[in-house]
Amino acid sequence: MKRFSALVAIFVTVFLAHSVALAQEISNEEIRNELKIFRARIDRLEQEVSRKDLEIEKLKAKVEKTSEAISAEEGQEKWIDRIELSGAIEVEYGSEKHKVKDPTTGKSTSSRDDDLTLSTVELHTDAQINKYTKGHVVFLYEEDEDEDRVRIDEGTIRLGGIKETYNLHFQAGKYYPHFGELNSWFISDPLTCQVFEIRESAAEAGYDGSWFSAVAGAFHGDVQKTSDDESRIKGFFADANIHNPEDTLGGISLLAGASYLNNVADTDTLQDEVNKITDYVGGVALYLVAEYNNLSFGAEYITALDDLRAGEMGYAIDRNGDAQETKPAAWNFELAYRPMDPLQLTVKYEGTGDMFGLFPEKQYGLCVSYDLFEFTTLSAEYLHGEYDDNQNSDGKVEDSRDVVTVQLAVEF
Repeated sequence: MKRFSALVAIFVTVFLAHSVALAQEISNEEIRNELKIFRARIDRLEQEVSRKDLEIEKLKAKVEKTSEAISAEEGQEKWIDRIELSGAIEVEYGSEKHKVKDPTTGKSTSSRDDDLTLSTVELHTDAQINKYTKGHVVFLYEEDEDEDRVRIDEGTIRLGGIKETYNLHFQAGKYYPHFGELNSWFISDPLTCQVFEIRESAAEAGYDGSWFSAVAGAFHGDVQKTSDDESRIKGFFADANIHNPEDTLGGISLLAGASYLNNVADTDTLQDEVNKITDYVGGVALYLVAEYNNLSFGAEYITALDDLRAGEMGYAIDRNGDAQETKPAAWNFELAYRPMDPLQLTVKYEGTGDMFGLFPEKQYGLCVSYDLFEFTTLSAEYLHGEYDDNQNSDGKVEDSRDVVTVQLAVEF
């Protein structure tokens, strides 16, 4: 617009100069008429320029809006790239046979339960928020426990754990604090897991090295001794282990470590049996997992470090119905062999100590797994367990049990 006005000014100046030169030949009236014509033309040109400027501004706004939409779409794609989904679906057939003794007559009776269940649906969501921050959520459904409800099994925020933070990390949320490795190649959870697994809202700090890892954390436990303030955080755990990177130790994969928990009564199974406790009883776990070529071996032992007093744990009742002290323990030994790529055979020997009639005192089993297709596995296992001579929660003396489980599972 400024350039156009300058041109008009130059044009008017030239025109006036020319008009002066021709003043003798052109009358004033003719000059006024010419100026009116030029002024009308200039007005029309200014209106046209204004219209064009308006069109240009509209085009600019449209381009900016399109650019913002493209940027938003690119940003959305980046978020999608940061999120990873994985999970599993497991369908099981189970048959369990129990032999129970009546403590008054000594006679044994047998019972059998068969079931077909959607045992597990699990969805893991991992989000790389930024270079230093990760989010992790696990949605879980288990037919025998959740009654057609999906629960948030884990939800954590993790900071660090990378080279820039010297492999130090901080984690907080709802998850399973590391107390024991609880490793198994069977369908069923090992007795170590059934007795001592713990899930809490917790916070931890740790170090993740290429050969060594350690972690320590705290949580507000559900089980506290009678003299403690229930509003205080009293649960503590720690774990340390050694593990070798790939392509070291001649192809052997090794994991060995130890864990500590200051209150074993807070584990998921034992807390349901607590009447009251007067003192915290700590626990320790020792574990080893080793693999070489097509052989795998796992060993673990978890025990309380002292006795829980008589009457503190509901399961600790002898065959006469009297409350007893208990020092719960569990162990598991497994050997897995893969004779060919899709087939794996696993044997185990496991047991418990001072668990009375709650779990088998000793148990052995066999598991066969076959990869039908990629990420699709058919497995079958057999377990035989033998109990001690104490009463269970039903007031009967459990003698033995035989469990057969067949599972079809997919992972994604």
